[in-house]
Amino acid sequence: MKEAVIDLTTLPSIDALLQAVSDIELPHSLKKNEARTLLNEIRTLASKGKSAPAGTIEDNFKRRLNKILNSLRKVINGTGVVVHTNLGRSPMSNEAHASLELLRDGYVNLELDLDNGRRGSRHDHLRPWIQALTEAENGILVNNNAAAVLLSLNSLADKKEVIISRGQLVEIGGSFRIPEILRKAGSKLVEVGTTNRTHLKDYEAAITPRTKLLLWVHTSNYKITGFTKEVGLQEMVALGKKHDIPVMADLGSGALVPIDRYDLQREPLVSEVLKAGVDVVTFSVDKLLGGPQGGIIAGRHTLIQKIEKNNLLRALRPDKTQIQLTLEALKAFSSKFDSLGDIPIYRDFDSDVSRLKQRAESIIEKVKNNKLHLTAIATQAQVGSGASPSETLDSYGITTQHPKLKPAKLAACLRANFPAIMGRINDDTFLIDLKAVRESEDADIIQALDDLD
Repeated sequence: MKEAVIDLTTLPSIDALLQAVSDIELPHSLKKNEARTLLNEIRTLASKGKSAPAGTIEDNFKRRLNKILNSLRKVINGTGVVVHTNLGRSPMSNEAHASLELLRDGYVNLELDLDNGRRGSRHDHLRPWIQALTEAENGILVNNNAAAVLLSLNSLADKKEVIISRGQLVEIGGSFRIPEILRKAGSKLVEVGTTNRTHLKDYEAAITPRTKLLLWVHTSNYKITGFTKEVGLQEMVALGKKHDIPVMADLGSGALVPIDRYDLQREPLVSEVLKAGVDVVTFSVDKLLGGPQGGIIAGRHTLIQKIEKNNLLRALRPDKTQIQLTLEALKAFSSKFDSLGDIPIYRDFDSDVSRLKQRAESIIEKVKNNKLHLTAIATQAQVGSGASPSETLDSYGITTQHPKLKPAKLAACLRANFPAIMGRINDDTFLIDLKAVRESEDADIIQALDDLD
């Protein structure tokens, strides 16, 4: 069937659209801008011979404004991905949120030394904790791990050569690519070896008087198997010492405790990497540390001092909220495994599958919507955010089938719920995986399933 041509003479005026949404509490200027934008979009569609969006223009305008009004919303994570980048990565603990009371309607000594009344450094609040937990000589926090890599490279190898294996030229989410970050940092990339095999002699042959850094990147978001060879950190360190060139390691997720106790692939510990003699290590706060967005740079005191003196740090430094939340995240690791149950992602990693099964069955029993066919099934969840890419976590979930709604439509309906519910589609069936769903959220899932027409 041929699409209906848009009749531009029937378009409502901006004032008419604004009257239709008078009950939506948003600034008049914002609503006016959005009305103008919507009408221009429809005119553009008409000029291309395309039909207008489904529904009335007034309804489309209301949906548009409600999306703005409720832009950042609570989401129930039924995807089975525990550290989900699109859902904010690691959820933060109750203790971390409670600690923000310190910042409520008042001031803190962010950059003030209370002993002498003079200006202090915001980095000193976290420095002792970073030193203790990573066993580094020094360490600072910046606003994410990409910033940590960028700042470190710019401070240590601006306009100089950085040697890296071709097998470690990774891309992570959001099109962050190591070669591009090197260029942005002002460093000259020197690639050695091949995608699957790099030898120590490849690094040594590439060293010149302009070489200022040997870079090792943990390929945490993919694996190469088969005919492979990579140079270990201790060999890299020995080579660096031989030529008086620092070694930097980007660990990505950054584990402070062994995660193999959760039957996952073991990630290199920050403390182990530094003990191997690596000079500078960068890693994320919002992945395996369970904190807010942030990146930590830890390592040799003289090199961290040099990084701190870089004027670029001012553009990348953390604010008081980030520092406070990171402080709470680091505190949770102070007694190693004893307090990991307070960190939501480790609680999820360690969740009892039999309990997840009970919850799935209980949800199904309580749903009264006769149109739905619900089944409790064993599933495989994932860590997410590039950590342990080939490892899975035993879990349990609920498959949902509707006589009229296809899986993609079911997913859309549940995303529109308040709170939004995210699942995944497996074998043409919509699935809610309970691995990262809080028990307190089960009632919301029951209500949302009952509300499906």
